[in-house]
Amino acid sequence: MIKNQSYKISKKQNEIIDNFLLANKNCISTIDTRTVWPANVSQIEAYFSDIYSKIFFEKFKNNPKEFEKALNTLRMFAIHNMLHHSKVAGLKVLKRFENYPITQKEIVDFIVFMLNVAKKKSKEKLFCLNENYKILDNKEIKEINKNLIWTKSSDLTAKKEIGSLIVSLDSLIWSLYFDPYRSAGSEIHGPYLVGNYYILIRDYFDINPKEIWLIKNKYSSVKIYLKYPKNIGIKINFIDQVNSSKSLGKELISFSILVDGKNVVSLSEINSLFKYFSILTESQSQKVNKLTPQKIIKKGAEIYYYSNRDFFKYYKEDWRPSQEVYDRIDNWGLKFWNQYKNSEKVSINFFMKLFDPRNDFIG
Repeated sequence: MIKNQSYKISKKQNEIIDNFLLANKNCISTIDTRTVWPANVSQIEAYFSDIYSKIFFEKFKNNPKEFEKALNTLRMFAIHNMLHHSKVAGLKVLKRFENYPITQKEIVDFIVFMLNVAKKKSKEKLFCLNENYKILDNKEIKEINKNLIWTKSSDLTAKKEIGSLIVSLDSLIWSLYFDPYRSAGSEIHGPYLVGNYYILIRDYFDINPKEIWLIKNKYSSVKIYLKYPKNIGIKINFIDQVNSSKSLGKELISFSILVDGKNVVSLSEINSLFKYFSILTESQSQKVNKLTPQKIIKKGAEIYYYSNRDFFKYYKEDWRPSQEVYDRIDNWGLKFWNQYKNSEKVSINFFMKLFDPRNDFIG
């Protein structure tokens, strides 16, 4: 908790912010920003985080109820991603460097409002602090389990085929949305306890984003349901990272795969999908690797805005970045790209201060 503030915030606000920071701390300890591909968050979002945060803040200030409805069009991971990335920093930039009329108390109120919306979407403990990421209730997951066609992964070959398919899809998501913006096209949630098993859901809901890439993909979505024994020790954190005490591949009991809503059962079909997505990923990755730093920044901005497109559609607005964003990138060149190209690992304490809306620390 931040003491000696020049403004008053409630005990509940302090508590939810402290929990938000704890959730972030648990995530950041697993990330090395020097390895993020093709650029880290700051190299991209420093060019527009204030513009983006201003859009959201003004809609909140104008009509909080409508703002909440718009936020609720987004998946929980998308809201988490915004809060984990630019929202707090963007508002601090507005206040400190642009003389925008916003107080620290208003920043706190706004961020807490968004945190509460995210909290309502979760069916588990606040911000996945118990390392469960649940967006379905017990009734919903039991109904899903009942209606799915489950296939037993009875041998090592089947387990390997499923594992390979997951790797190919994860890689495709990274190539389409870059490391920081997986929430634009995928979400992993669970584990859900059903009987004596845990169900983990890997939802690749947008693998064909034609609005941001010239891509030839004959599929639009893949959803993979995976069933594991109770002692698997699956954990999912605030930014949707999965860990387990045992090998998820070896411990897999059964699976159900839906490609564009159609069941895929045979291992030959699964292998064909793996090969198809692997080739697609290689082609897409080559596109990204050929981009100049300035084009990566512009594409990163487009991906970030696209990830929250349903929010803008709620207001009947174009989701795409404004011309101001593109002009900034052109005029500022590689200023922030070079400034935030990390040669040393950034400390956890730095991020804790940066993500805390109760101070004006930017770095």
